[in-house]
Amino acid sequence: MINLSIFHPHNTGVTSLRLVSLEVPDKVARGQGTRLTCGYDLEGDTLYSIKWYRDDVEFFRYVPTDRPPGQFFPLQGIKVDLGRSANGSVYIRDISHLTAGIYKCEVSADAPSFQTVSAEKSMSVQESTGHAQQEADRSSVNILLLTMLLILQWRYHL
Repeated sequence: MINLSIFHPHNTGVTSLRLVSLEVPDKVARGQGTRLTCGYDLEGDTLYSIKWYRDDVEFFRYVPTDRPPGQFFPLQGIKVDLGRSANGSVYIRDISHLTAGIYKCEVSADAPSFQTVSAEKSMSVQESTGHAQQEADRSSVNILLLTMLLILQWRYHL
């Protein structure tokens, strides 16, 4: 489910800024990385900022006039790759169960409109196939070692 909202501090009768897409995967595999993308159309306005939130807590901000333009705010379960994040896109690496939540993108225009639009979408985290296979392999090795130990104990009456 995607929720959209628009805030107009000054009602000029003209809506310029539009949010055209929000790409947040429904499910992500633990241990992997994912890209969140917020597509927007300024329609003549100037971009002021793009902010990303998880469960209403800001973790990434892009302000094109800042140096550097991308800024990460530490949040448990979120590891942003700043080198792969810019403008309307943020890359999260090393996904863990703490990464799950409701993600919101908020786009704000600069003066004179100061319009803000946002959308949010839920993302869950699932066990990765590779991680599940590693756990299964580890269990098989443990069973094999235990079996060998029991055979040795029986054989040599230890």
